[in-house]
Amino acid sequence: MIYRIYGQKDTTIYELNTRKEQNTGLDEVLEVTKFFDEESNSIHMGNSRILSKFDLTEISKSISSNEIPSTANYQLNLTSIGDDEVETEYTLEVYPISQSWSEGTGQYFDTPISKVGSSWKYRDSKNQWGVSKTQIFNGNEVEVSPTTGVVLYEGFTNGSGSAFLTESINDFNGNSPFTLIENNKLIISASNFAGTTLVFPAYLLNTVNYGVQFQIDPSSFDDVAFRIKTPSGLVKAEGDYEGMISAITASSTQSFNLNATETGDHELRFTFFDGSGDGTSTTGSFDEVYVYQKEGNLINWETFTQNEGKFKLRNRVNEEVGSKIKMFASESKLNLYATNGGADAQYSQTLQSGLNYQISASIFPGDFNSIDFTLYDTSGLPLRSGISNLTSSYTSNGVQSISFTPVLDGDYIFAYTYYNTASDGGTGSLDDFKITYSGSLSTRPITEAGYIKNEGGATWYTSSIDGTKYSQSFEKYTSDLNVNVTKYVKDILSGSRPNDGFIIKRTSADESGSIRYGSSKFFSNDTHTIYVPTLEAKWDDSSFATGSLTELTADDITLYMKNLKTEYKELSTSKLRVVGRETYPQRSFTNTAPYNQIKYLPATTYYQVRDVETNLVLIPFDTTYTKVSCDSTGNFFDFRFNTLQPERFYQFEFRVDRTGNKQYFDGFIFKVVR
Repeated sequence: MIYRIYGQKDTTIYELNTRKEQNTGLDEVLEVTKFFDEESNSIHMGNSRILSKFDLTEISKSISSNEIPSTANYQLNLTSIGDDEVETEYTLEVYPISQSWSEGTGQYFDTPISKVGSSWKYRDSKNQWGVSKTQIFNGNEVEVSPTTGVVLYEGFTNGSGSAFLTESINDFNGNSPFTLIENNKLIISASNFAGTTLVFPAYLLNTVNYGVQFQIDPSSFDDVAFRIKTPSGLVKAEGDYEGMISAITASSTQSFNLNATETGDHELRFTFFDGSGDGTSTTGSFDEVYVYQKEGNLINWETFTQNEGKFKLRNRVNEEVGSKIKMFASESKLNLYATNGGADAQYSQTLQSGLNYQISASIFPGDFNSIDFTLYDTSGLPLRSGISNLTSSYTSNGVQSISFTPVLDGDYIFAYTYYNTASDGGTGSLDDFKITYSGSLSTRPITEAGYIKNEGGATWYTSSIDGTKYSQSFEKYTSDLNVNVTKYVKDILSGSRPNDGFIIKRTSADESGSIRYGSSKFFSNDTHTIYVPTLEAKWDDSSFATGSLTELTADDITLYMKNLKTEYKELSTSKLRVVGRETYPQRSFTNTAPYNQIKYLPATTYYQVRDVETNLVLIPFDTTYTKVSCDSTGNFFDFRFNTLQPERFYQFEFRVDRTGNKQYFDGFIFKVVR
């Protein structure tokens, strides 16, 4: 049985700056394409992606009533409306969307553009696609990342953070490997036998047990060699830490424990090498790199080994147009700089009421008259009481060590204010900023790790719960999208994930690369044709018990349907009888007419359904899913007519396979009505 349902909603979202907020939910066309600027025709301006959702309610009910088996397979189908300048070979990926979205009422050529509904930036008219938190299932369970005990965290929202390249080997054209930030991921690239080592530094304490977690996709690299270098220069590899993998070959979330045996700077080292030498870039990516204390009372610890961590520059005061005010990490300190002005170096942290917190830092006023400190509560008001050892202004080098107990849960801000009245640049610095606590956290906070994090462009799970992912490779004679999505649908039907539909997109490498790939266009739900998107449930519902019937073995046979009606209601299901007989039966001495003798067709008899007006085959012959069954009365197959669109004419066609021979039969026309 092949049972198809039709799309509930769909749209195309566009990355172009002029269209990031545009909704195209009522367009008749869905497209996956890349845009380049019109002037140079070479600068990549953005991509488009397709969102599509199907209502699985009826399928779920049919599974509960055992009409559809739990073992059914599922296929997503989009019919091509045409391709513009597409490459001969390319790939489209399909993933389950992880957030709800609205179809909207806009079209591509609306002027002004419609912003009602989903777009590249928004998942509905007011809510943006998740930027700070998205989800990933890289295994059987959700990987979780801590928000307490963090020694190193790189989310690549604003840059590469503490990561740096070392020991790089240029390619034979002299080009160096490099990194870039794309969709909140750190992309590493090399080509033509070039190689490099990417390093994340983390300051660890002797005898402390740490957790290491990162999300990595070697992508087109054969593998990534992973090592950890200790302060004394020892290189640790697989076997030194339980769960650590030294050669990473697949997209995954890596997580293991690290028991530090030395105090000092440790290095997480990832070595990449392009062994293809084919002239194209080889890329891989990182996201959500964590090192955190598995036990203890640490919240966060900033040592400024490579960057400013979670500190932000706020409340800038420029006394003149040429004022220069900045904050940067250098020599493992957070450096504060100002000419004719000042600012706050602010750190925000969510704290729990009733829990005692300790905040410490080394403060160096340097050229500034002072570095002042203010602690702001959840309402943004300065806290001036209830803080032990509070020093509001540091005029000389000192070590800050305060403690307080919040009365409300929420975000608290630690602000270090610096100001310089002179035109000569003034500098000061902070070091070793740490937040710890005394007591017990009511619920140790966690956040789901984000492998795909985008500033727009939708959010999605990068695989099924068991790690399966689906895509389709297109070649010269392939234009329609017909992709297996079985594991995605089963995750939804089981209740493990919400049904928010599918995203169809190019691979990350294809979206970011210089190859154009052209435009792949498909019919949408709003097309005024029969070529709407469909989701098919497929299962083998055949049975073959011939009873006392004899087999029809003649070569020249006639096939007809015994109980086919001219019309069927859309919601009806029927057992349809198929009869085969010899076209020219031999004369015999019997009082039974040969035409009335029922013989069974072979088990290799199949049916298909064709739309009469368009001549389009909607349900093709399939040797697994469109078998004709048999019982003691004769051949038959069950059919659910709501798999077809109403108020149209269709015809059943049949194929009988015998050794070295295939016979086709058609002409059995009927109509589906509402």
